[in-house]
Amino acid sequence: MEDYTIVSTRVRLARNVDGFPFPHKLNEMNSRKIADGVMRALMPVDKFTRYDISDLSQLDGTILQEKHLISRDLLSESPFGSVLISADENVSVMVNEEDHIREQVILSGLSLDQAYDRINRIDDVLGANLKFAYSPRFGYLTSCATNVGTGMRASVMMFLPALTMMGLMDECINDVGRLNMTVRGVYGEGSKADGFLYQVSNQRSLGLTENDILDSVKSAITHIVESERRARQLLRRNEPELKDRIYRAYGVLTNAYKLATDEAMQLLAMIRLGAYYGYMAVSDPSHLQDLITNCQPANMQRISGKNISVDERDVLRARYVANKLGSIVKKQV
Repeated sequence: MEDYTIVSTRVRLARNVDGFPFPHKLNEMNSRKIADGVMRALMPVDKFTRYDISDLSQLDGTILQEKHLISRDLLSESPFGSVLISADENVSVMVNEEDHIREQVILSGLSLDQAYDRINRIDDVLGANLKFAYSPRFGYLTSCATNVGTGMRASVMMFLPALTMMGLMDECINDVGRLNMTVRGVYGEGSKADGFLYQVSNQRSLGLTENDILDSVKSAITHIVESERRARQLLRRNEPELKDRIYRAYGVLTNAYKLATDEAMQLLAMIRLGAYYGYMAVSDPSHLQDLITNCQPANMQRISGKNISVDERDVLRARYVANKLGSIVKKQV
């Protein structure tokens, strides 16, 4: 069940460097000092590539955002921002976004402990080289009060089609809200749950340990996975309609002349759901997730190799999906 419910795990730490104003009051010179300090500290750890937002094209920046390696705020509201990305792209360290440093690790599947272990090693290295703003009473000091304390946000990207289609998501959100969890769209706060993808994360950081947060998120995820399992059982009660919807999605994806981003996300979500029920054979769920990422507008632009219109992009997306889907998915009779 988890293979077709849990997509990925992210653990993020927010940190600020003592003696510097928070980023919204930071000038260019001090912004560069912090970014240079982070780069020097991380050089012995891994092969990190640094990108300064001022030097990034809009296309390259949007591709990084679509891959969840940077935030929308870093791209659009941080003129002196930077990001350092590891060779495997599992680690990204945003500099001068809402806080001086936003460290994050993203791993596939339910990998909270593994993600925390890796980000903790990164944090130890940075903390040994940069003096973090810290209060013995409150913990790590951050720009937003909700991050004060551990500064940690642990989140899991979940695929929840049955709860959505059965109209049960509001009830689910209320349930996990009582566990001090929040549910957001695919790109975080303010974004839509395209393709039935939701981010579930802790709301509190103050007064909790890192292990408290991890345990709370695990409990919430267990509850949601079970709720989704029950909803999928209910959804299957009308199997002819369910099968028809999934097979129609496959038909459109393999034959359409044009595909808009939102439509591709919804139809590919039905393929993922079909794989859960056994109506579709998927060689590797991660390949399907890669296809969903590559369908995003900036990635399509990159694949085209030139500047194309929205209509041209939709035509390319349809052709691209049809070609890729044939090697990833096989319809089960």
